Amino acid sequence: MIANHGEVMSYINTLINIPDPISLILMIIGLIFIYLGSRKGLEPIMLVPIGFGILLANIPLSGLNDPPYGLLYLIREKLLMTEVLPCLAFLCIGTMMDLRPLLNRPWLLLFGISGQSGVIFALILALLVGFDFREAVAVGIIGCADGPTAIFVSTKYAPHLLGAIGLAAYTYISMVPLLQVPLMRALISKKEMSIRMSVTSGEEVSNTVVMIFPIILIILSLIFMPSALPLIGMLALGNFLRESGVTELVDRYTKTASTTLADVVTLLLGLSVGSALSSSVITASPDLPFKVIAVFALGIIAFSGDLIIGILTGKLVSILSKGRINPAIGASANSAFPVSARVVQREVSRASPGNIILMYSLTTNLAGQITSPVFAGIILTLLGVLGI
Repeated sequence: MIANHGEVMSYINTLINIPDPISLILMIIGLIFIYLGSRKGLEPIMLVPIGFGILLANIPLSGLNDPPYGLLYLIREKLLMTEVLPCLAFLCIGTMMDLRPLLNRPWLLLFGISGQSGVIFALILALLVGFDFREAVAVGIIGCADGPTAIFVSTKYAPHLLGAIGLAAYTYISMVPLLQVPLMRALISKKEMSIRMSVTSGEEVSNTVVMIFPIILIILSLIFMPSALPLIGMLALGNFLRESGVTELVDRYTKTASTTLADVVTLLLGLSVGSALSSSVITASPDLPFKVIAVFALGIIAFSGDLIIGILTGKLVSILSKGRINPAIGASANSAFPVSARVVQREVSRASPGNIILMYSLTTNLAGQITSPVFAGIILTLLGVLGI
């Protein structure tokens, strides 16, 4: 006896749980990220894991994103939401940072501070479009142009927006060159771009100063911004291991943290961030789809604000120095290290062949990397004092 059409469809739906429209859209987005990372070379070490995280989290009946034992669920809830992965990411970053050029030119920290201005722009606009204050803070931190920092803050203030915030932060970090080039060409003249700066090394900074600096950073964080101590403390630990001069520490811990551990942490960060962008999360609240879209729009504003204020700061410093400072270095005052610095050098070379300012742009980029968790820590500490 042949079953009727309804029975056949019911049987098929039992075997194959057809994704809902939201899941299908998110799965397509995941595939797009995989394509952009693997075929277009846009930040592949982050976009590919994020894409797979989105894809796997939205496949029906996979169980990977289901509590309490789904793999993606466990990675996200036990390693990401508990701050483990962001802190380990900063440990790895610390082992890769050579602070000598920055310690030799501490005035470049001014650019790093200016490069966090996008936080304020995005925070204010987030409030204006309907985010509550805690959500607006989490969205604004995208302006730090630092993925782990944005994730760290969103786990505390807006865990329901974690997927969108993490995705926006890492997506726009990979898109920094696309935003940076037109802004540099629009705001910096060829004459300014052609300013040549003296090339000096940071060798005059003693090993003792370099080793003491991470300890001072921890003490200052403990006093003025304890909320950022998890990130800054791990950054300081990683940098101390690098600069300790102890062969066992450098050869084992530093090399492992800057290579193998960094790769594992990045992979797990990408998967967990992607898995947070699932259909069940998006449909949990009626206004959440709008907020997810708004996060991406505000991310562009935050990153653009960083770049514009950084460039304008560079122009101001150039005027005050009577033309001895190339304002282009202000365009790398963000945490997209070292991509942003390389874009600056490429644009300067295009306008003025043979003009080398890479050391300065890298140092400015490094200043942005250090000031991002500091800036986030100051905001979190102030909010903690205010009881928000």
